[in-house]
Formats: sequence, structure tokens, C-alpha cells
Amino acid sequence: MRSNLREQLLFIGYGGTPFDTFNPFTTYTVVSTMSTLDVYDYLIRYNSTFAPVVPDLAYKWYVYPNNSAAVFYLVKNATWSDGYPVTAQDVVYSFEVANNSASRLQPNVEPITAIYAPNNYTVIFHYRRTALFLINTIAAVPIVPKHVWEKYVPNPSNATQLTNYQDYPVVSSGPFEVTNYVQGQYIELTANTHYFYKSRIPHVQHIIIQFFKDTNSMVAALEAGQIDAAAPSLLPVQAQTLEQNYPNIKVVVEPGEELWYIAVNVYPYGHGNPTLRDLRVREALAHAINYTELAQVIWKGYATPAAGLLPIGNEYYDPNLKPYTFNLTLANQILNEAGYKMGANGVRVSPNGTPLSYTLYVVSNAPEEVEAANIIANWWSQIGVQAKVEAVDAGTLASIIWPNFTQDFDLWDWFSSPAVPTLLSVFLSNQTETGTSDSGFQNKTYDRLYSEMMYAPNLSAVKEYAWELQSILYHELPYINLYYVDSIEAYNDKLFTNVFTNMTGGPFSDINWYTFLQIQPVQSTSVVTTTQTSSTQTSSMTSSVSSSAVSVQTSPTMYIVVGAVVVIIVVAAIVLLARRR
Repeated sequence: MRSNLREQLLFIGYGGTPFDTFNPFTTYTVVSTMSTLDVYDYLIRYNSTFAPVVPDLAYKWYVYPNNSAAVFYLVKNATWSDGYPVTAQDVVYSFEVANNSASRLQPNVEPITAIYAPNNYTVIFHYRRTALFLINTIAAVPIVPKHVWEKYVPNPSNATQLTNYQDYPVVSSGPFEVTNYVQGQYIELTANTHYFYKSRIPHVQHIIIQFFKDTNSMVAALEAGQIDAAAPSLLPVQAQTLEQNYPNIKVVVEPGEELWYIAVNVYPYGHGNPTLRDLRVREALAHAINYTELAQVIWKGYATPAAGLLPIGNEYYDPNLKPYTFNLTLANQILNEAGYKMGANGVRVSPNGTPLSYTLYVVSNAPEEVEAANIIANWWSQIGVQAKVEAVDAGTLASIIWPNFTQDFDLWDWFSSPAVPTLLSVFLSNQTETGTSDSGFQNKTYDRLYSEMMYAPNLSAVKEYAWELQSILYHELPYINLYYVDSIEAYNDKLFTNVFTNMTGGPFSDINWYTFLQIQPVQSTSVVTTTQTSSTQTSSMTSSVSSSAVSVQTSPTMYIVVGAVVVIIVVAAIVLLARRR
């Protein structure tokens, strides 16, 4: 049996792309956003159905009838971990930083035309009319302390200052604080017992997020009892072993946020093999992959062959797109007709003599995807295409791609929000400069349609644009999409309970706030008072302890969300752009 001290420690293993930074504006990894879900506050948050209706730093807000202005009223008892009060000036500064050219959140805040604070606890936004303002802008931006950040980023628009600032030690206002960090080893989060919403104070004292080089070593630690949970996605064989041999381990399978793909270097100014800029070559390659077989061999029923960019669980998934057919005869025909002749060594050459010989990079921390890359390379060899598979760590791969685009292909993944279509922003022309676009796709029509989607008057129009954008990507093939992967996570349910499992991405994802706040040792279950509706239901969170819970009212002139005392556990904070496993 655990000691009292050990009962207050939750050890979560993470076997994915390594942690990169505490800076929420420049990170692109799942582990970084997962680690800070309960560290940073936002103005508002999502409920379990991904509706942005839960108060956080803002306890009430008004969106005016023309949908181009909104006012937010802040709680007056929020403090930073260094004792300073959280004020409207922090909010204004945070949104200004989000608009930095080096910020991954710049596309989210682009609609804002003006923001100002008439006093310390009121913030007013003016913005271009958009149906996505609350969903995609307000709920996307973490609030950081101006009095700390301006020492390092005095000019919120200075890209160099923002990129260089790693934000550690972290000064924060959320229900957890970062109390220790050892690079390459672990992050320690400690419950903030002075958090301004008392009902959101965590039930565990400490969470240790331990980094593993791969899922095999992470699962071994889970089996040995060295950690209590494993994320972000186990392999099918690991899940089967845990279920069959470890009765104390509960395996949770939920719809996933993850897409695995092959990015093709089509950047006009890149330094990869130029034959990949020929759409006919990309079409032949797409037809030379058996997506159904690949998904079954690698993920054994836990993945679905992909067509469009957005996974099936996304609100803007396009069901009309189907994976490219596996047809080696057709692939060979396309290359023959395009003038790519077969060489004596079995490798085709372009009309100007360039061999169809490439390097296919894949992240080394995903051994299953290294296997997938080798299978794909074998299929491609049957159409006269040579692909050398090279597994490298994520940092090395990033340096190969950005800023000079020296790669041919990279087999990598994105995690995306189920609530919005903003993963599509990866393909905007300006994203080649941010370390986001790994294909270098440049398309003015695409850029224009994306902008029109972001300013669509209603969500139905947003979906129409999202489908059109996915269709462009499907036919232009800057990505060859492989499969959407289910979330497979595990935890020791004999030691911990109240793990919220009914949510896209699983209990230990980078969008699920429930688990960190409500998980608790089995011996302490009697103190729980908050309940949560299933994520498959349309109702939002309910509470059994107070009549002063949040209510939502509508009127012809404005939308009002009020709550003098919020007694529900905060739900899924979501970072709306893509992240890496």
C-alpha cells in the first residue's frame, strides 16, 4: 500500500515527441500543451461538447448583436503564482503576444481589430465579424503575466524576443503550478491551493509527467508500477498485453485527434528533390500505398484510412473524400505518361535526368511508423521510386525541414482540436516561416478561402469552406494522408479513480482538463461532489452542490454568460492549432 506521500503523487508517462518549451505561443508538441492545461488560465473554456461557455478568468461576457464586438468582465480574486493580481492589462498583453509573427496562435487572433482595457477588470474586443470568435479566438489564447513576460518580450510583436523566451520558471495563475522541470526527464506540477475557483482545486497534490524515449519503455514502467498512467497513444500490442496480463491497469480507447501523414516537399524555394513539385509524381505515389492494409498492419483495427486532413471526430470532417485507391498499374501508367522512364537500376528518372530517389524521414520515437515507412518504401519501389527510410528524433527532423526545406518527405503526425477546422491553417503560405508547414504548400486560392472561412457568418458556411479547403489539399497532395488513429491510453485504476474517459483524445490528452482536476487516490473518493455528463450528450456540465452554478441566457440583443460563484470543475481547455505527438 502506498504511503500518504505517494498517494498524493500521480506519475504520468509520456512517450512521444519531446517536450519543447513552456512558452504556449511557440510550442508545437502535445506534451507541452498537456503539461500546461491546468497551469495557464484563459478568458473562457470549453465544456465537454466543445462549446465555449465555461467561465474562467472572465466570469461573464457579452457578445453584441452585430457579432463584431464583445466585452469580458474578469474575476477580481485571481492572482499570479508570485502574488501579483491578474488584471485586464495581462489579457491585453497576452493577445498582443499571440499576434506575434512567431506565434502559432496568430491565425486565431487575426480577426481582432482593437482590444483595450477601460479598467483593471474589463476587456473590450472589436473584431471582424466571424462566427468563430469565441470558439477560435477567445478560448484559444492563454493569459500570461505581463509584469514577468515584458522583461523578456518587451515588444509583443518582436519575433526574436518571443522565440527566445522559454518561460521557465513559469509564473502562472491556474489550478496547478510548475514547481520543477528537469530537461529530458520530467515536469512536476503542484496543486495551487489558493486557486481563485475553490471548486477547481485539484484532489492530488502533485503530478509528475515523466518523459520516455518511446512507448515501449513507458509501458514497461507502467507494468512495473513506476508510473500510474501512460499517454498519448499506446500501440495495439501493448494495449492487448496490459489487458490480458495486468488486472490493475485499465486501457481506455476513445476517438482520437491524431492524423499520420507523409508531407511532400513542394516548397518552390526548397532544396528537396524537385520532381516532387510535379503533381503527377505525387498522384502516382498516392496510388502506390494500400491504406487499408497499412492501417491494419500497423494499428490492428485502432486506425481508419485517411482521405481528408481533418479526422473523423472533427466537426468539419468531410465524409465525401475517400482514400486514394491502391493501384500500382495506374501509378506506373501515370509516371510513364509523364515521361519518367525506368532506369537500368529500377529507378525512374525525370525527362531532365533527375532520379526519383528520395529520403523518407520518420520520427524515431514512433517505431510503428518506422515500420510503416519501410512498407511504403517497398510499394514505391514497385513503381520505380526509391525511398531511403531514415528515422531521426523530432528536433533533428525539424532542423532538416526548417528554415531551408532540405527534406523530400517526412512521415509525421498532427493532433488537432475536434471543435474547429484550424488544422487547415498549416497549409497557409505564411506558415512556412513559423515552423508549422512542413510541405511548403503555396496556394493563393487556398489562402483566400481560408480567410473567407474564418469570417464566415455562420457555422454552416464555415463547414462549406472547410470541405472546399480539404478538397484542394486532397487533389494537390502536399500531404499524402495515411490514417486517423484512435486514442489508446492506460492507467492504474486500483490506485486512482475519477479519471474522465468520455472525451475525444482520451483521459490524458492535451484537450482534456477533467482528469487532472478530478482524478484522486482511491482511498480519497469520498470527497468528490462534482459530476460530469458524457461527452456524447449535448448537455454541458452539471453540479450537485450549488444553485449558483453557471447559467447561460440568450436574448435578441446579446449573449450573456454569468456566474457569481462557479462550482463546476473546469472542462477541456483546447489549443486550437495543431500539436505533435
